[in-house]
Amino acid sequence: MSDWEELVGKSNTLFEDAKVIVMKGNDATASEKENLQKMIDDAQALKKRALQLKEVDAGLLGLQELPHGEDPTSDKFKQKANEVAGEFKNWEEFLEAIWMKQSQGVEDKRLVWMATQAIEGHEKKSMAGTSGASGGFLMQPQFLSALYSVLAEEGIVRAGASVIRMAGRQLAVPVLDQSKALGVGLPNWFGGMKFYWADEGAQKTESDATFRQVNLVAKKLYGYTSASNEMVADSAISLADFLNGPLGFSGGIVWMEDFSFLRGVGGAQPRGIVPAPATLIVPRQLANSVSYVDCINMLQEFLPSGRGGWVASQSILSEMIQMSGPSTNPSYIWQPDARPGISGTLFGMPVKFSEKMYPKGTKGDLLLADFRYYIIGDRQATTIEASGYPRWAFDETTWRVVHRVDGQPWLSAPLTYQDASTQVSPFVVLGSTAGS
Repeated sequence: MSDWEELVGKSNTLFEDAKVIVMKGNDATASEKENLQKMIDDAQALKKRALQLKEVDAGLLGLQELPHGEDPTSDKFKQKANEVAGEFKNWEEFLEAIWMKQSQGVEDKRLVWMATQAIEGHEKKSMAGTSGASGGFLMQPQFLSALYSVLAEEGIVRAGASVIRMAGRQLAVPVLDQSKALGVGLPNWFGGMKFYWADEGAQKTESDATFRQVNLVAKKLYGYTSASNEMVADSAISLADFLNGPLGFSGGIVWMEDFSFLRGVGGAQPRGIVPAPATLIVPRQLANSVSYVDCINMLQEFLPSGRGGWVASQSILSEMIQMSGPSTNPSYIWQPDARPGISGTLFGMPVKFSEKMYPKGTKGDLLLADFRYYIIGDRQATTIEASGYPRWAFDETTWRVVHRVDGQPWLSAPLTYQDASTQVSPFVVLGSTAGS
C-alpha cells in the first residue's frame, strides 16, 4: 500500500466514525457531538494530503517515463500526469474541466462519462454529439461525500433514515411482511412466524415467516441554472462555492429530496411518508387547531421504538408555543414563560419546524416519525453537465445536475398488536376533524 492510500484509509475511517455519530442524532453523547466537527475536519485534511501526495507520485512517475530532454512543464507532460493521477484535486478543478470540455472542446482524461458505466455492467446512456453522455459527467467519490454530508446535516429525513447504496437502477430489498394479523395472543412482528407452548415430546405446529419486497427504482432529480462566461472563466472558485453551497445544487437537492421523502406521491418521485399507506392518521379535536390532546393521541398510535421526532409546519408554530393543558391543568405545556428560547422537545422527542409540511389545519401539518423505518436508495451516480448552447445569445453557460435517488417506508401498512385491534405505526400524522 502506498503512502497516499494509507492516508485515504485513515480519512475514510474518520468519515465512517463521523457518519455513525450523525446517524445517532439526539442519541449521540455530548462528547461525540463535541468531537464530530473535529473528526470531519481531520478527515478532510487527511484526504487533501493524500491527493497532494498522489499528485506528487504521479509527477515523479511522469518524470521517469519522459523521453530524454522533454520539458516537464509542457502540456504533454501535464496531460500524462493527469492520466496517471486519475482524480481532480478539488471541486473547482472538476467544474473547470467540464466547462473546458463542453464549451471549449478541451479533453481531460479524468472526466468519466455516465455512459462508461455500461462497460462495468451497469446501464447504458446514449451519446449526444460532443456534449457528452446524456447523463453528464460522474461526480467523483470525494465530491459525492461532500454532497451527502450537506444532505445529512441539513435534511430532515435523510439524517435518520436507512440509506442503502444502489449499484444499479433498481434494487429489491426483502423484508418481513408484518401486515397480516394472526389472531389474539399471537405477535405480528415476525412476518407470520407463529410461536406455541407445548409439552415436551408433543408434536410441534409448523409455521413459516413470509416476506415481501421493497422495490427501489432510482428517480431522476434535475437541477438547472446559468452563469455568465466571465464568471466561469474568471472566478471558478466562487462558481464552485455557489453550485455546491446551500443556495446552489447541494441546497436544492436537499430541499427537493426532503419534500419528496415527506410528501411525494410515488411514480416519478419517491413515496413520501405522509401519503404512505403505512401512516396512521389521527383526527384533530378542533378544526384549524393543534391541541395537547391531539399530540397525546398521536403519541398513543406511535410505534414505541424508543426513538422518534416531530416535524411541524411553520404555520402551526404559534399554536405549539401557546399550547395549554386540560381544564384541570390549564398552564402552558410547552412554553412556561417568554424568557428562554422555544422548547426543542415534545414528550422528550425533538421538534423541527419546516415549510415542507402541509398548511395549518390540513392533514400533515404535524408528523411524528421514526425515520429509521424509511428506506432511501442512493444510486450514487450524480452527474453534472455544462453547455453554452441554450443561452449562447446571452454569453452564458448553462449548468445541469442530475441526482438519482428513491425512497419509501419499509412498511406497507400499520402494525397490528396481538389483540387484533390496536394499530401502531412509526409514522403518525394529524389529520382533519374528519380524519382524512
